[in-house]
Amino acid sequence: MKFSVNQKDLQEALSYCQGVIEKRSTLPILSNVLLDSGNSKLTITATDLDLIFIHQINNVEILEEGKTTTSSSIMFDIVRKFSTDKKINLSINNESKSKLQLESEQSIFNLNCINPSEFPLTDENFNQNDFVINSKQFLKLLNKCKFSVSSDETRHYLSGIYFHQTEVEDKFYLTAVATDSHRMSISKIRIKEKINFDPIILPKKTIYQLCNLLESYDGDLKISN
Repeated sequence: MKFSVNQKDLQEALSYCQGVIEKRSTLPILSNVLLDSGNSKLTITATDLDLIFIHQINNVEILEEGKTTTSSSIMFDIVRKFSTDKKINLSINNESKSKLQLESEQSIFNLNCINPSEFPLTDENFNQNDFVINSKQFLKLLNKCKFSVSSDETRHYLSGIYFHQTEVEDKFYLTAVATDSHRMSISKIRIKEKINFDPIILPKKTIYQLCNLLESYDGDLKISN
């Protein structure tokens, strides 16, 4: 595996991963990110088994395709100290495959790797039921309800926002509800037509990660379940 990527693009992707990976996990692989280079793009994946984050960086200069996993926090600390917009060269020894080398300007770092076959991935198809909604409207929906989410981990059904479809006078809405049993927040967004959407509860951690992502994104958002 050998490729070059822009420092700013890599730092941005790794910064999102920091909120996903489990800091105190008993499984070392969950502290790592999966790096998969191929087809002129780099795909970075992070998970805590409940939440999966996948980010693609396009226009990556790939000399040799491949995949590996390495510590998300260590890699992030290194990358953010490189000069902004500089090219970072990453490569892995094809024989041992146990070290990932990062090189930029006059600095070289070697990071320990874990075999990518140990990284947990899901085979679920998330594109069976989907619809499109404006990202800023969805962010507003989350912000109106997230403060009412319960912090009581023993009642997991209250530690998230419940999303479902409602109909009022032939008008359809994506409705969000959150409660900690003392207060309740309800908000909804008008949707153009009836959608095939199964009710779900988004966990608190997922909600706050979504808010962070949507703060810097303006456009349409595809929701699937």
